[in-house]
This record gives sequence, structure tokens and C-alpha cells, in this order.
Amino acid sequence: MAIRRSSTSKAPASGRKAPAAKRPAAGKAKAKTAPRSGSTEARSTEAKSPKPKSPRPGSAGPGSAGAGSAGAGSAGAGRRPARPPKPESNSIGMKLVPIPAGGFTMGSPATEKDRGTDEGRVRVEITRAFLIGRTVVTKGQWRAVMKSEPWKGQRCVTAGDDAPAVYVDWHDAVAFCRKLTALERAGGWLEKGEHYRLPTEAEWEYACRAGTTTPWSFGSDGRRLGEYAWFYGNTEEKREQYAHRVGRKKPNPWGLCDMHGNVYEWCSDWYKPVLAGGNDPHGPATGVTKVLRGGGWGYDPARCRSADRNKNDPSFSDFSGGFRVVLAAE
Repeated sequence: MAIRRSSTSKAPASGRKAPAAKRPAAGKAKAKTAPRSGSTEARSTEAKSPKPKSPRPGSAGPGSAGAGSAGAGSAGAGRRPARPPKPESNSIGMKLVPIPAGGFTMGSPATEKDRGTDEGRVRVEITRAFLIGRTVVTKGQWRAVMKSEPWKGQRCVTAGDDAPAVYVDWHDAVAFCRKLTALERAGGWLEKGEHYRLPTEAEWEYACRAGTTTPWSFGSDGRRLGEYAWFYGNTEEKREQYAHRVGRKKPNPWGLCDMHGNVYEWCSDWYKPVLAGGNDPHGPATGVTKVLRGGGWGYDPARCRSADRNKNDPSFSDFSGGFRVVLAAE
């Protein structure tokens, strides 16, 4: 699943926690005070991708990892996961990874340590394949599309175009997706009906688990989290209290980076204490808070589990929140 290039286109529990590691209530999904740093990065260089050689969103084509079922090759079942597909790039150099259609059990078992009461398990079927960002949206990518720097002058921000775009609320994230869609439609990069959007909560957990059934996509041993994530254990001790540059930790079995820790990620769904199951669930039609997933750099391992759920007002933003995009067909 790659981005098409037209012929006319040019080249936020238990266990020890950080001061911010408490399981946040609605409207308080942020870490506590940390040092201030500025960000004066130069504008990123936009990159174009070659003509695709793989399927479009909506079909699980040959070479898709675990095609047909998220249980195939499950690391939680003790089998080696399928090799992740090679990411393709879009018009701003964003790497997108194809995710196959398939079924999985969303939520956590009652025996999982430090689980939340809102993680009751449900069966979910993702009926259409989609592409998702290999990493969260970076500052360079945000600037290339939105021509703004919402993090500028804010605390807990590190330099680098490849650091996460933070201080963006849910509405900002949706606006980014819409503008990127418009830009790529105008440039001939997208086929009819294709559009960028936030992942649903079900799509996010499906992609995070990548066929696994364990607390984290790498297994059940939280002592290994530092190999895959930026969290309280490896940011506080180094006094690196900020969202780190993306892609510096090991990816999950499907090639996605930073699904655990670094920044909480906005999902499209309104939050409800009970998970929605069935085919391609989207959560409730209305609500007060939006779902956030993945944990962050100021949180403990429990908050970075695949099934952990968070929520906040859609107008909330701070240094611990970001997002990744999905490219899907209508």
C-alpha cells in the first residue's frame, strides 16, 4: 500500500510512577512540570515517493503482515511475527505502513496486572486494510502542512524536525489530516475516495498489538520496555523530560515505532467506559472526551500497555500529546 504519484506530480495504575504517572482523569492527561527548552528548527524538506508497487487502502494484498487475522504469527502465542512490510512515503516524506484486515480481541484479560476497569475485552473485526504512520506526526511534517509551530516557546520541547509535533489538540490533529488530504488530492497523490484521518481506537490497538496478545507488543516483561519506548524509567533518570525524536526505539512486529510511550496519541473516538466491539467499531456517536492511547514519556509501564486507555477534552493540548495518521479509502 503506497501513495500513488500522478504522472504530473513533481519531485498520557500502580507501581512506581513519575510525578505525572498517575492514571489521569478526564481533562488531566498531562505530565508535571519539567524543564523548558526552545525549538528553532529549520523548515523540513519535502520528499516525494515513487510510483507504488503495493495494494491501496481497503485491500489486504500479498505481503501484508498477518493478512486475514491478527492472530496469525502472534508473538503472544509464542510464534515469530511476520516480517513487517516496507513502509512507503507520501508527499511530505511520511512513512506509511500497510495494515491488513483481520480480527483480534480488544482490551485486556482480567488477570492482566495494572489493567483499567475500562478494558473489558470484546471481539473486533477490522474488515478493510489501511495504511498508518510508522511514527507519530513530526514537527517537520506538521510545519510542512500547517505552516505553524504550536510548540514554539512552550516547555518540555526538544529540538529536531523529527521530534513529535506536540501541543496539538484533537481538533488540530483533525485539521492536519484534512489539509494533507486536500494537498495530496490537488497534487495527484491520492486516488478517488482516499483520505487521511485519525485512527479509530480499535484500529490503533489492532496496529499496536500487531498480532500479539501480551500486555505489550514485545511480550509480558515490562523490564524490556526501555528497548521499545520512552517512558518514566528512561526519561526521568536522564532528566530528558520531553518527547523524544521518533523512531529511535525498536518497532513492534508490524514495523510501527513508538506505539508504547513517548507521546499519547489522539484517536477519532469519543470515550466510553465500555469498549465497542464488532465490525470496524467507531465508539459512541457523541461524548465529552476523546480517546488517547499509547502512554507517554512521563508515565509508568502500565500506562504504556497495548490495552491502556486514556481520555481528555478535545481542546486539550500539552507536551505529552501527539498523533499519527491513517490513510484509508472511503
